[in-house]
Amino acid sequence: MNKFNQEDKKQTFPRFSQLKYLPKALNKKEKILSLCLIIILILSLGFLSYQQYTKRIEVIAKDGGKYTEGVVGTPKFINPIYSQTNDVDSDLTKLIYRGLMKYNNNQELVPDLAESYEISKDKKIYTFKLKNNIKWHNNEPFTTDDVIFTVSAIKNPEYQSPLQINFEGVEVSKIDDYTVQFTLLKDKYSPFLTENTLFGIIPKKVWESIPPKNAPFSEQNLVPVGSGPFKFKEYKKDKTSGQIISYTLEKFNDYYGKKPYLSEIIFKFYNDYPDLITAYNKKQIDAISYVPFEEQQNIKKEINSFSLNLPHYYAIFFNTNENDALKYKPVRQALSYAVDREKIVNEILNKQAIQIDSPILPNYQEYNPDSKKYNLDLEKAKKTLKKGGWNKKENVLSFEDTKLEVTLTIINQPEFQKIAEIIKSNWESIGAKVNIEALEATDLQSNYIRPRKYQALLYGQLLGHDPDPYPFWHSSQTKDPGLNLSSLERDNIDKLLETARQQINPEERKKTYQKFQELLINEAPAIFLYSPTYLYGQNKKIKGFNQKFTFVPSDRFSDVENWYIKTKLKIKN
Repeated sequence: MNKFNQEDKKQTFPRFSQLKYLPKALNKKEKILSLCLIIILILSLGFLSYQQYTKRIEVIAKDGGKYTEGVVGTPKFINPIYSQTNDVDSDLTKLIYRGLMKYNNNQELVPDLAESYEISKDKKIYTFKLKNNIKWHNNEPFTTDDVIFTVSAIKNPEYQSPLQINFEGVEVSKIDDYTVQFTLLKDKYSPFLTENTLFGIIPKKVWESIPPKNAPFSEQNLVPVGSGPFKFKEYKKDKTSGQIISYTLEKFNDYYGKKPYLSEIIFKFYNDYPDLITAYNKKQIDAISYVPFEEQQNIKKEINSFSLNLPHYYAIFFNTNENDALKYKPVRQALSYAVDREKIVNEILNKQAIQIDSPILPNYQEYNPDSKKYNLDLEKAKKTLKKGGWNKKENVLSFEDTKLEVTLTIINQPEFQKIAEIIKSNWESIGAKVNIEALEATDLQSNYIRPRKYQALLYGQLLGHDPDPYPFWHSSQTKDPGLNLSSLERDNIDKLLETARQQINPEERKKTYQKFQELLINEAPAIFLYSPTYLYGQNKKIKGFNQKFTFVPSDRFSDVENWYIKTKLKIKN
């Protein structure tokens, strides 16, 4: 065998220098096939490398990022002893202040500013041990003195706090700098933990120099000092109207809890929802505080919509002090039978609400499903009026010298205007004369609701973590700052509400509330319409929102520490 043949046998693969002659040795079909194989090889190696990379790398939240949310309304009292009557105030207060207790994402009541608490055997003494590492936004330490000052301010009538009623018969005392005690002087109060420990605490050193009568007018209501995860940075006003148009909060680096990722939260304020939606579509804001159903189709940019359950209901509240016809129970009952709730929910609210018949909602265990219901029945409504002595006179039903004429007051928004038109049509079909009065929200609150200057009011009420109806239906709450929007005063109803607050046993309390529900519905001081779904919208770049249920709209910020915009890569362990 010659030398050439020996070398040929030894060499199995071509040398690299020989590969350059390969294209010349291949025909066109073989060249295409080879190219495809090379591409497949490269892609396979790339895919395998990517798989290994993703197994070892994860995307996580990173500090930083500015979050901008649009809301309808304007701030007035960014102060937890006043904020309950204004959603904008409540939103800002939720981020700036903290309470002794809070609800976590699992809706469990857990300590917040408090480290722990104890309840005496007789359920009348509540002792809270406070955390001792908390700072106010002005770097002053948080102590028991701040808790006592806040509660004393709430109890002082000169401050005019809507929370005042919750602390009647409650004494607060200092055990030491980090231990505070609440004593119920009269009776046990079953909702104490949920009603008296969630509101924000205000700093004594900031507020003690301000006379109580001047507190509602203090600049501190707009430049707050709290202990929450975000602190005040600035606000901007419209140069012409003087109205606040934006409000900026920045991360509080000394916050005692989990530090938020977001560096700033900016609120921008709008007069109505169409303006709010337009701002979102123009990318001027990242989120919409509440999306009315009629505006949902107008959102053009990508958005994550969160449908949240909310213990919130709308009703028509009758004020017998402003309308003589409404003093008659048959009139109130007849008007109740003459409301098409199904049409309101299905056609106006696009089924994004449930029909209700009680001030205690079905999701509470205290709800009585067997109580009286005013289902739509126009004939029954007419018979009820006729039996009560109401007959047609000059095209309007009258009883003696009293005409059945009612002015229905609403917020000037398309949703409520459409609902009001249905109600007007329903009531006029049984012989009533109906006028609709549409007002801007701020005008309605200040000039009508607070002085109780309305006849029939279509308005919403928010229940709390506890279904306690006392603030909404007890006779003592019919005047501002009380929340009883109906003028009904009944001793038997008051007694039930007072008794329920003292009942610790859940079953006993349930029976009392169901009896209250039965009596109230029979009196028909209001027509209970629907409980809406709360729709919250965020741009898809916002991550970390994980709420399912809220007791008040501001609860959407309960997990704000977990929200983030910026991300980074991390190698897995």
